[in-house]
Amino acid sequence: MAWFNRTGFRMAVLLLLLLVPAGCSIDHHVQKTIKTDDPKASESEEQFRGLIINFFQLPDGESSLVRLPNGKTMLIDTGSEKDAPMIVKELAARKITRIDYLVLTNDLPNHTGGYGELAKAIQIDSVLLPKLTAYTIKHAVPLGDVKQIQLLAAGDTLPLDQGISLFVLNPTDNLHLAPQDNSLVFRLTHKKMHVLFTSGIGQAAEEQLLMRDKAHLPSEILKVGEQGSNQSTSQPFLQAVDPQVAVIQTGKSLPDIKNDEAETLERLHESWTETYLTSQNGTITIFSSGDDYRVKRDKKGKGARE
Repeated sequence: MAWFNRTGFRMAVLLLLLLVPAGCSIDHHVQKTIKTDDPKASESEEQFRGLIINFFQLPDGESSLVRLPNGKTMLIDTGSEKDAPMIVKELAARKITRIDYLVLTNDLPNHTGGYGELAKAIQIDSVLLPKLTAYTIKHAVPLGDVKQIQLLAAGDTLPLDQGISLFVLNPTDNLHLAPQDNSLVFRLTHKKMHVLFTSGIGQAAEEQLLMRDKAHLPSEILKVGEQGSNQSTSQPFLQAVDPQVAVIQTGKSLPDIKNDEAETLERLHESWTETYLTSQNGTITIFSSGDDYRVKRDKKGKGARE
């Protein structure tokens, strides 16, 4: 009996020594690798399994990254030539070496000027262009030997992932004299959530959208046109979109914002839109499950309204 008790005790101690560290190790491993579909529970971009949108903070132009749940990536514009090194750095930080879809919304330098440097550093599989202005963009941007170029026209729908699609709103056959008004405008839909990307359009294009396609404008998140210029985001357009969140991609900090840009901020404030400026808040990240979303900012500086 004494031999049995000693043996039983030794066996129990041995089991405890084996199981406790293993249990801790497993728990620690699970905590490191667990992913979530809840945007409000995610601690990092790596942890989240839904749709992620990064509105990059750049000194000059505009560029945004969309990462789909299926693992594919879409980059919207490439900023200016001055912005290119920062975009490459942002992509490298996210371990992205390939872009599945590159959307070039117009031929303006602050939207496409960074393409040359970006193409040297990142593999680009497919370029999406507005059909009606593709010629001018190809003339301005050295697309080289891109594998595939896809032309998009107003009314087109491009499926991207389960429950995620891109619907094109602009340009239309009635082209404008101002090149920025012929920019590619589209609404990205993720189940119940919508994000409206307005590129550099001004009020002339907004008025046409209000007359032609008002039903497709309402969106929870608005990427403000023309970097917050007073020539865009008119009151009627803002009322039709009715956003909860607005993102202004600008290199200007609040003290440097001119009167016309201040008017845009005031309109957004009066509409009770939660507004973020990349110059103040850093890169703005949207986590979307399709049913809910969360906004994360890199910096704590104040935007127009919080």
